[in-house]
Amino acid sequence: MNPIKVLLADDNLASLEIMKYFISDLPDFQLVGQCENGEELVEKVMVKKPDLVLTDINMPKKNGVKAIRECLSFCPNVKVIFITGYDEFAVEAFEIAAVDYIVKPVEKIRLYQALEKAKNFINLEQRKKESHFPKVNRDVLAVRDVNCTLIIPMNHIYFIEKAGKKCLIYTDTEVYETNETISRIATLLDESFFQAHRSYIINLQKITQIMQQNETFIAFFKDIDKHAGISKLKINEVRARILS
Repeated sequence: MNPIKVLLADDNLASLEIMKYFISDLPDFQLVGQCENGEELVEKVMVKKPDLVLTDINMPKKNGVKAIRECLSFCPNVKVIFITGYDEFAVEAFEIAAVDYIVKPVEKIRLYQALEKAKNFINLEQRKKESHFPKVNRDVLAVRDVNCTLIIPMNHIYFIEKAGKKCLIYTDTEVYETNETISRIATLLDESFFQAHRSYIINLQKITQIMQQNETFIAFFKDIDKHAGISKLKINEVRARILS
C-alpha cells in the first residue's frame, strides 16, 4: 500500500510545525503540502490530490468547513480531520463526514488515534474499489445514462464537462449526458485524458490551441466549435503533457 498523502492547513505556523513533526515519524503517511488559509486549501487539494486533509476551521479568506465542502465537490473521496480551538463547530464538521475532530492543543496520542482511523477508512475504500471495479476496457468509456449504459470510443471523446449534478461528454458527433460524477469518469479514462479544471477533463491529443482568457485558459479542438476550461494552476502541467 502506498503512503497516504496528507495536506495540512492552519493559519497558525506553530500548529503546522507541531503537526508536521508528529506526522514525520509515521512511515504510512506522506506530507505533500501545507497552506495557511481556506482559499489556498482548495487550490492545493486540486493540485496535490491528497488522500487526507488535516485542517483548522477558523482560517482567513474561507473557513475550513466551507473550504472542505468545496473540495468535496471535485474530490469526493478525500478524507478530513478537523483540528481547531473551537469545539462549537463539531456538529457541522461531522455533517460533512469528517473522520475525526480534534480540539487544540493537539496531543500526539490523540492525533495518532485520528490518523489511524483515517488510514483504516482509506484502506477499506481502496479494497472495495479494487473488488468492485475490475480492469476496464481502455478503448471505450462505459458510463450510465438514465435508462441505459453508454459505450463511447475513447478516441471520439474531446472533453468531459461537469454541469451541475450531471456530466456532458463531447464527441465528434454528439454530446452524451450521464449522471456519473467527474471523479468517477476520470478513473475510467486512459492516459490521453487529463483533468485540467475541477469541471473539465480534456483529451490532450485533441487540443489544437490554448488561449488565455482573464484568470483561466481555454482549450480549443479540431472539428468541433465547443471549448473547455483549463485552470491556471494546471496550465503548466497541461503544456508539459502535450509536449512530452
